[in-house]
Amino acid sequence: MIHTITQILTEFFLMMWDIAWGLLFGFLLSAIIRAFISTETISSRLGKDTAGTVGLSTFFGAISSSCSYAAASMARTLLIKGATWANSVSFMISSTNLVFEIFIVIVTLLGWPFFGGEVIGGLLFILISALLIKLFFSKSLSKVADTSHHNDDHAHHHGHDHSNQKLGFLDKIKAATGHFYMDVMMVGKDIIIGVALSAVLMVLVPESFWKSLFLTGQSHLPHLLVLAWNAIVGILIAVFAFVCSVGNIVLAALLWHGGISFGGVVAFILSDLVTIPMLMVYRRYFGWKRMWLLLLILSTGIFITAISVDYLFEALNWLPKTHGQPMQMAQAHFKWDYGTWLNLLFIPLGLFCFFYGKKQIGKGNDM
Repeated sequence: MIHTITQILTEFFLMMWDIAWGLLFGFLLSAIIRAFISTETISSRLGKDTAGTVGLSTFFGAISSSCSYAAASMARTLLIKGATWANSVSFMISSTNLVFEIFIVIVTLLGWPFFGGEVIGGLLFILISALLIKLFFSKSLSKVADTSHHNDDHAHHHGHDHSNQKLGFLDKIKAATGHFYMDVMMVGKDIIIGVALSAVLMVLVPESFWKSLFLTGQSHLPHLLVLAWNAIVGILIAVFAFVCSVGNIVLAALLWHGGISFGGVVAFILSDLVTIPMLMVYRRYFGWKRMWLLLLILSTGIFITAISVDYLFEALNWLPKTHGQPMQMAQAHFKWDYGTWLNLLFIPLGLFCFFYGKKQIGKGNDM
């Protein structure tokens, strides 16, 4: 029992060490960009459904926060300010799947092919979702009332940053530390849960279970059936795992080493927008009908994207050749490398920004 707990704790801390600098760097970059680009600057350009505005929504999302809940709040704010549903959802998808910190963790834990899969998959998911929303969201469903944002901390923080336009350079840097603090507070729990859950599953769940679940080695079954099953399982695991944002990447690495298909990994990562907590956020912001419609549209988009990316990468011979070594991914012991030096730089910097940002948020609340 003690040996098992020690194994779990070792896996947990080594994984956290692996992803720390990338997360902190990504959060810092995101916070600085948001401090200098206002919400109204974004929303004023997203009032029409065109290829250009979808592309602009994707760009603004990519330079935004990776927190799924903040992304949903920001999407709602954009809707209230006049953006279309297609553009707002494009922003939300990009904000949770095409951001810098996600890319760093994907490369660190999964490798470059998955970085390509995330970029191509994320863009394809945006295009499919925008098209489905254009087809199935009626005019009556497109109207969003400005009702409950005063009760929502995420909307308050991410939806009213246009006042930053009037701030000087140093004040914007101070505001950035506030964004950093809020992002860490919102995303931190999900990341810790994701890493802890991965560590527990790595140690306790036998590899044979994962191979059976993902139909690994079942060559007598049609290839499309296996890919479709893996995509569905990837979506379902994400929905019930409750883990959003970067925490999803750690679990995705676990599933990949367990034998899930490449497309199944893509489906799992993209599904951080359809977890049960996220669905409850949609219900609170948009109502039951829009919540179910968003679930159907996003899940359909994820499923089509996952299978398409798998077939595309297979045709291009870009699929990873193996699923790697057994489930213990963090077998390597601590060593001095570039990651260690970057952690020694970004961990103290991140701690300073966190506590300074907390003070800035406290000042703002007192005003």
